[in-house]
Amino acid sequence: MKNALSVSFVMKTAVAVSAVSIALSANAVEPIKITLANWADTQAVVYTAKYVLETKLQQPVTLTTADLGIQFQGIARGDVDLMLGAWLPVTHAAYYARFKNDMEDLGVIYSGAKIGWAVPDYVPESEVAAIGDLNKPDVKTKMNSTIQGIEPGAGEMVASEKAMKEYDLAGYNLIRASEAGMLTAVSRAYQSKSWIVATVWSPHWLWQKYKMRYLKDPKGVLGGDEQIHGFASKQFAGKFPRANVFIRHFKLTLADVESIELDGNASNDWSAAAKKFVDSHPEKVQAWLQQ
Repeated sequence: MKNALSVSFVMKTAVAVSAVSIALSANAVEPIKITLANWADTQAVVYTAKYVLETKLQQPVTLTTADLGIQFQGIARGDVDLMLGAWLPVTHAAYYARFKNDMEDLGVIYSGAKIGWAVPDYVPESEVAAIGDLNKPDVKTKMNSTIQGIEPGAGEMVASEKAMKEYDLAGYNLIRASEAGMLTAVSRAYQSKSWIVATVWSPHWLWQKYKMRYLKDPKGVLGGDEQIHGFASKQFAGKFPRANVFIRHFKLTLADVESIELDGNASNDWSAAAKKFVDSHPEKVQAWLQQ
């Protein structure tokens, strides 16, 4: 009898656990897959959106790091749901032209961004004011015939390769590295006050840490002010209608992004930096969450 009761209890418990599991499974919320690069500006935007989605809309999010071309391809194929760091009309123009018909443009997140080449302020402007000045023999020697770049697939690197041809920078070597590699090179140059020219962009926390200036680009090869767009897969709005509305209302300023970047870089905790910004800007959050 005792064994029979035990068996009965175990069976009823198993049935109850199975029912709960099935119910939880049925109610599980599919996560939004956001793809990004390990660039400070993109991390600032993505982690802020992630924090709002998860804490205000109870929408789980998973992040996937990928090179830029893979990000665009993933959105176009529907392998991922969102990317929040597309620079237009110039920097990412080639990727946009290739994939635009297979993506949804969710609008501009912030404006006033730009890419360019920059030098530390201790490099005399009288000697190096514009990209063409890099051709001066003395300048080329002091720059060690190098331009410090970032990842090969980045839109900025594509534009930089074009700039080298347009300004006939024969003999210069465009160094391919990561954003971290570029920042390390700038930091080392500052410590020794050696000359360096690096591919940089705004917004970036580097402008708050180092005194640098953009080199003039009279031919406009590196473009002017850029807008940062959010792109989604064609299936996104149907699968995540509330999140779709939120992203369309998600707007930041250049100063907002640099503020989040500075905190994220200092703490190496992008989630905490995003939380700090969101918690201290309730009026922005209210605007983002309007329906």
